[in-house]
Amino acid sequence: MRSSISFRALSRSDFPLLQQWMSAPHVAAWWHEPLDLAGVNLKYGPRVDGVDPTRVFVIEYTGRPIGWIQWYLWSDYPEHARQLRAELASAGIDLAIGELAMTGLGLGPLAIREFLKQVVFSDPHVSAVISDPEESNLRSLHAFKKAGFTLANTVQLAGEQFKRRVVRMDHCIDLPVAESRLRSPWSKRAKALIASIEVRRTKKEWN
Repeated sequence: MRSSISFRALSRSDFPLLQQWMSAPHVAAWWHEPLDLAGVNLKYGPRVDGVDPTRVFVIEYTGRPIGWIQWYLWSDYPEHARQLRAELASAGIDLAIGELAMTGLGLGPLAIREFLKQVVFSDPHVSAVISDPEESNLRSLHAFKKAGFTLANTVQLAGEQFKRRVVRMDHCIDLPVAESRLRSPWSKRAKALIASIEVRRTKKEWN
C-alpha cells in the first residue's frame, strides 16, 4: 500500500514556509534557532546546494507540505557523535511537524519510519540511526519510540544547559509500512485539516 507520507528535497522556494514553521511556538520551543528569512537562506542555502553534508527534505502528507526532516552521517559531525557515543557509520535525523494543526495525529512516527525506509536505510553503508531530542521533549521521544527506536543514554552537550536523550534504531530492524498506525478517523481528520490549511494560505496570498 502506498503511504500518504512522501518526501521531496528542500528548495529555496520553500524557505519562506520553513522560516514560518521555525518561528511557530511549538517548534521554536525545541529548535532553539530563531531565524529570519536571511538567516534561513544563510543556513539552508548550502544544504540545498549540496555544499553542506546535511540533506533536508520537506514532509508532505497527501501531497501537501506539513514539516521538514533532515539527515546526515555522524562521520561528518565527529565531535557531536563522540558526545552521543554514536558510531561514525551511523546516521542522524531531525524533524519537525511545522503545521500545528497536524500535530498529535500520529504523523511524526509515520514520517520517521517512512523516511528511514525510503531514504536513510537505502544507503547500505548506514549501520544505524541515532538522534538526540531533548529529554523534556516528551512528544518527540514518544514519536521516536512509536517509530521503533530504543531509548539509550542521557547526555548534556558542551555549551548546552539542558539534557538530551539518545534514541537509536539499528539497520537490521524490519520497517514495515507504517500506514496502519494512522487510524482511519485520524486520517480523515488530518486530510480535513490539510484542506483548511490550504484555504488559509490561499486567502493570505490573495490579501
